[in-house]
Amino acid sequence: MMNIQYMIDGHFDILSDVTVRRKKGEREVIRRLYYPTLKAGGVTGIVASLFVDSQYLPFGALDTAMDQAAALHCEIEESPDLLMLCTCASDFEQAAREGKIGFLMSFEGAEPLSSCLTLHGFYQLGVRGLGLAWSRRNAAADGCDFLGHLKKGGLTPFGRELVKEAERLHMLIDVSHLSDEGVEDVLEITSCPIIASHSNARAIAGNNRNLTDNQMKEIAARGGMAGLNGCSIIASEQGSLATVHSLADHLDHMFSVMGEDHVGLGFDFCDIFLQQSSAQDLERFPEFPFDIVKGHESIPEFLDFLSSRGYSPQRIEKLAGRNWLELFRRVFKH
Repeated sequence: MMNIQYMIDGHFDILSDVTVRRKKGEREVIRRLYYPTLKAGGVTGIVASLFVDSQYLPFGALDTAMDQAAALHCEIEESPDLLMLCTCASDFEQAAREGKIGFLMSFEGAEPLSSCLTLHGFYQLGVRGLGLAWSRRNAAADGCDFLGHLKKGGLTPFGRELVKEAERLHMLIDVSHLSDEGVEDVLEITSCPIIASHSNARAIAGNNRNLTDNQMKEIAARGGMAGLNGCSIIASEQGSLATVHSLADHLDHMFSVMGEDHVGLGFDFCDIFLQQSSAQDLERFPEFPFDIVKGHESIPEFLDFLSSRGYSPQRIEKLAGRNWLELFRRVFKH
């Protein structure tokens, strides 16, 4: 394993599972079930999503997101020697220096938010990212359904208010899962760096969960980033055929379009969570997805594969985490 100082995964749905387990009475869930594999993979930072499964909609979104944020705080309180809440770049540097794993929270869909005041409340809990939509429509924006059959809209007036407030708060604005019309709206009304935390290149796999070249160019030009998604149905038009070579093809293209300072990891590991997904969410997928890279413990093996493919140590170091760290430095207040 090469020596990587910062290894940051820009998108992980860990909190939905942690919350369900804590509600059943389990404690120290991350320490027991996640920390060993995270440590084995050399991970120093995680962007943890606040994601609301469709089974909790429309009335349970706020409670679900609040429970997930509270679950992380409880986990950190129980394992302060291993885990740390992060809200800025220096926090991630401190976590890595102290051998801890830093966690930053980000919305994956605006369903829990009924006003800009609600956004402020979550900000006080440490949430620093606003992903406007999952692959469905909500009060703020239209998501891009996986199959691409539905007519799409962009941001609603409420969605525009949220985006402007998130920009004022120096939060990450995340366009993964957002419709093309929504991405266009976000780029039109903001001037801050934008991210697509777990999206690949549409030129390589032509589904609307991925970014067009023009979108990638604009995101890079603003100092933003895209995170490589390791989910089979995002990486390949025929998900069952997806391999690490598929991911490397995406990376090659993303680097060529965006430059090596604007691409990171956002693996979106799903194998361990799909058993808890509702039927109405699973039926949105064109086929049953799987992780191409088999969990965080397998990241070093993937990076070694990229090295064998000709990626320089400098490029791999940027991809693994340094680019995310520099983005956090550009966006957050301190």
